[in-house]
Amino acid sequence: MEINKLTSRQRQTTFETIEPIFYKIFNESYWTFPEWTLERIPRNVNTKRISLDKCKMSKGWLYESYNTKGIFRCVKCIKNGMKESDATWSSSYTTVLFRAYYEDMWLGGRVQMKIYAQQCKKCGEYMTAEFEKERLNSLAKWLYRWIASHFYNIYFNDHGYQGRRRLAKHRDDLCEACDAGWCYYLKVKNSKRK
Repeated sequence: MEINKLTSRQRQTTFETIEPIFYKIFNESYWTFPEWTLERIPRNVNTKRISLDKCKMSKGWLYESYNTKGIFRCVKCIKNGMKESDATWSSSYTTVLFRAYYEDMWLGGRVQMKIYAQQCKKCGEYMTAEFEKERLNSLAKWLYRWIASHFYNIYFNDHGYQGRRRLAKHRDDLCEACDAGWCYYLKVKNSKRK
């Protein structure tokens, strides 16, 4: 019996993939914001939604989430011999959390991001999503518009795609974003009850 091995090429993390897209959009759009930097949200930051005030603020940071479709691959299951197709799932409720802080016109602003993981239902390991390039472009454009409207009073007709409007299958018990209160699924699920 042949054991499936991980592909030899190393996959870039989603952060490493989105970083150049972020800087391209922020530096080459009609209104440029070159003074903004993108970072990961530090692990010691409490990202539970309940810790924020009603304006989605905490200690000067403005928070917002973005929902898109992601692909998850359980590396542990693949290493243990499971076919990659059996250890891979997609989710329309993949949540990316952003927090932004604008210091001043000389220092600029900082955007930090966290991609919430989902738990593999076969082994219980948490995995972070991978995104198709077009979804990363949409995410970066949405982020640009969010920063423009909240920090520069530049408004757009819409901020772009914000996720499904209907309820799709989702295991909220395996979703880190549901646990933190940020998953778009919770919003759709609660609106269906009313």
